[in-house]
Amino acid sequence: MFKIFFYINELNNIHKENLNQLRNVNIIYRNYKKNDYFKNALIIANFCKKKKFKLYVSNDIKLARKINSHGLYIPSFNQLTQYKSIFEVIGSAHNEIQVRNKIQQGCKEIFISPIFNTKSGYNKVGKGLNFYRTHVFKYPKKVKVYALGGIDHNNFKKIILSGGCGFASINMIEKEMNSNLISQLNLIATNS
Repeated sequence: MFKIFFYINELNNIHKENLNQLRNVNIIYRNYKKNDYFKNALIIANFCKKKKFKLYVSNDIKLARKINSHGLYIPSFNQLTQYKSIFEVIGSAHNEIQVRNKIQQGCKEIFISPIFNTKSGYNKVGKGLNFYRTHVFKYPKKVKVYALGGIDHNNFKKIILSGGCGFASINMIEKEMNSNLISQLNLIATNS
């Protein structure tokens, strides 16, 4: 089963246009600046409910409960708590120590990052597909491993060909998607 995740901090017009054409994707609400935090969370939650998208709230179990999200996303920098909740718990990691920590925190799905070069946050050099493949096949019974970092319309097929479970993108959803990309993503999502 191949999954597609998109990180957003608000539901703007570009997001709506893209997401209204997509099926079977997952949304991670990640609003670290807390701009209109609760208001944006409600808007996104209502949108996801209508579209039948799974919504994960980043690093805020109280908000996740309040808006009745599908799950909780634990970012790589959260290394402290073990999460046992009614939610599906997913997270991200940048190295082996963080992967093990995410497993201890109860994550069933982990995003390994960055796979490709990225300008998101800081300019980061991608660790490459071999790094990703190593983690995909290292933990097949404990967790599902997804690719994150620098994934765009030009390279997402490499993740599919790597035998991965899916990917997450921050930047792909920020730009208007052409009909070819929409069709490809829907085909992937439909077959998962």
